[in-house]
Amino acid sequence: MGNKDHGSGGVDVRYVPAGERLARYVTGYHRFGAPVCVGRDMHDAFFPSVATIRVALRNTPPWSLKIGSRLFDPVPPIALMGPSSYAGYVTCAGGELVGVGLRPFGWAQIFGGDVSRFSNRVIALHDIDPGAEMLREALEKADSFEAAFETWLEARLQRRPPADPRIEILCGMLRDPETTRIEAVAETLDMSPRALAAMTRYNFGFTPKLLLRRTRFLRAVTVVLTDPNAGPAALEKAGYWDRSHFLRDSHLFLGCSVRDFTRRRGPHNQVAIEARVQAFGSPV
Repeated sequence: MGNKDHGSGGVDVRYVPAGERLARYVTGYHRFGAPVCVGRDMHDAFFPSVATIRVALRNTPPWSLKIGSRLFDPVPPIALMGPSSYAGYVTCAGGELVGVGLRPFGWAQIFGGDVSRFSNRVIALHDIDPGAEMLREALEKADSFEAAFETWLEARLQRRPPADPRIEILCGMLRDPETTRIEAVAETLDMSPRALAAMTRYNFGFTPKLLLRRTRFLRAVTVVLTDPNAGPAALEKAGYWDRSHFLRDSHLFLGCSVRDFTRRRGPHNQVAIEARVQAFGSPV
């Protein structure tokens, strides 16, 4: 089921879960495709997310990405998109884009260093890994893009000392809908709130409070976008007091209301939500 292609008007999206060995390091693999129409812009959007490697393949035309007030034009063909707290708004002429999401534990083990340097930014992957071009070449030749990613990532796993195991524990806690209090998270990890904030900024890109808000918002907004009738129940379940509380987070993370977001995004975003549910069992 995770290998199924989802399409809409020539646009297709594919998500593939990571293999057992890499599942603790990456969120999974994805492919976005659309017919190339030079001279006619397509617009779409990415939700705020963990750090992600994305590679443009097979003569994909240059494309741009706006994250908050920053415009990356063009996006490097082999790009690292840092962890984001804003939606990314895409302008492109079609093509093929493949990618892999890096869990914070994966970032720490595969690359390491302060990921907040790249928060809401895009850089050329070559800036932090001289083997970036080898990845693109492997992806161009491979019958299976996810296998090419896995081989490349596997080669990097043993290059650094073992990552702090608390990162992985914290990832699980932040994904748990029952986690609502930062103080409880700090107590569980036997850390002070200040030490916890320093740790999450270094390994996740943001403070724990913002990470919890981002997770809560994405959990709710994907329901609102795919099943509006279930929206009110989803907001309540996510812990929103009322619609205006949700709207504040919408402006924080999307830069606009959900209604305006539905006009700004393109077909990939909606198809991607459905494809993620099929591949991973949840939209975020």
